[in-house]
Amino acid sequence: MTLKQQIITHAKQQYPNECCGLIVDGTYAPCTNVADKPTETFRISHDQWQPADIVVHSHPQGQRYLSGADRQTQHKMRCDWWIAVNNNDDWEIIKYRYTPLLRGRTFEYGKHDCYSIVEDAYMLCGIKIMDYQRKGEAIEIADNAFLVNFPKTGFYQVELSDMQSGDVILTSIRGNANHASIYLGDEQVLHHPYGGLSRREGFCDVWHKAMHSVWRHKDWQPDMMTAIFNDLEATR
Repeated sequence: MTLKQQIITHAKQQYPNECCGLIVDGTYAPCTNVADKPTETFRISHDQWQPADIVVHSHPQGQRYLSGADRQTQHKMRCDWWIAVNNNDDWEIIKYRYTPLLRGRTFEYGKHDCYSIVEDAYMLCGIKIMDYQRKGEAIEIADNAFLVNFPKTGFYQVELSDMQSGDVILTSIRGNANHASIYLGDEQVLHHPYGGLSRREGFCDVWHKAMHSVWRHKDWQPDMMTAIFNDLEATR
């Protein structure tokens, strides 16, 4: 059987409990879920634990996104996680690459910056956006890189009056868009300011005055905010 078939078979065998396992050197090693509440969470015993390339578990009730607890543990382990998700007995594997928690990152241009946090937040929501080659901050601002690349990766512009949670807000200095943030609703944004820590903060008057445009991804669904809020919950 393929890895996918092995994992789904294990998940079905353990239903309604969460299954768990490890992928080591391309081989799936099923483990026993020793959590106190195995229908709600999972825990792998010390006897079965080993350094792994990927951690696997199931969401028998159909949750598609990593929970706050999942993100906390994934951040500690620093490896990819795969989830076997049950959708009316039609199982699928959803793969989440490891990325640091969205809040509290140290700024590093091209690795942990305002575009990176949008890219990683959308990945947690199940949307892959383009990881384009970075040329340097000043060059990107001069070239209007956001406006050039956003349409290529599935974004389209919407009116400010139509802005909703999950939209990306571009702000500008001297006319060109130079910063991206994710609108969380209730006048809150998630962003990574230059030289600072990534954070959630109020969308104040300064932000409004610097607004350039609002963008929405063609694949965005409102329930995807669950993935972002779960991650933010993990750093409370």
